[in-house]
Amino acid sequence: MIVMLTALLGLSVSSASLQREPDIARPEMLSSEDVFPPIDDAAVLAFVKAPFDPKAGGRWPKWPRTLGMLRGVPVVISYTCSDLCPEYTKRIVRYNVAAGPDCDRIGGISKDIVVPRGIGAGLSRYCIPAVTDAWQE
Repeated sequence: MIVMLTALLGLSVSSASLQREPDIARPEMLSSEDVFPPIDDAAVLAFVKAPFDPKAGGRWPKWPRTLGMLRGVPVVISYTCSDLCPEYTKRIVRYNVAAGPDCDRIGGISKDIVVPRGIGAGLSRYCIPAVTDAWQE
């Protein structure tokens, strides 16, 4: 029993330290129908402030995946859910740039956002437009 607990604890610690692939919409994930019109801070903020009901208005892939180009950088929309989709789907508006130095360079904010995972929730780091910081938790 103690050996099994030790093994499980070691597994959970080692899996927590694994590096995850950056959350960037690779070109193959975007279709030829996805367009990036020029947008401004007001348009991004209006979209983020708009209520999101994952059970209304269709389901993925009908939800929008692109918002536009903000200061020359693509803004995409991620939808994350876990064991109960679409009920617990979360919408995240973010730059299509990895969090970290590249995000800082374009004027974004690298932010840990609570997302559904399994039967609970966890943090994922995204590069979000600065204007949306107060609206995305």
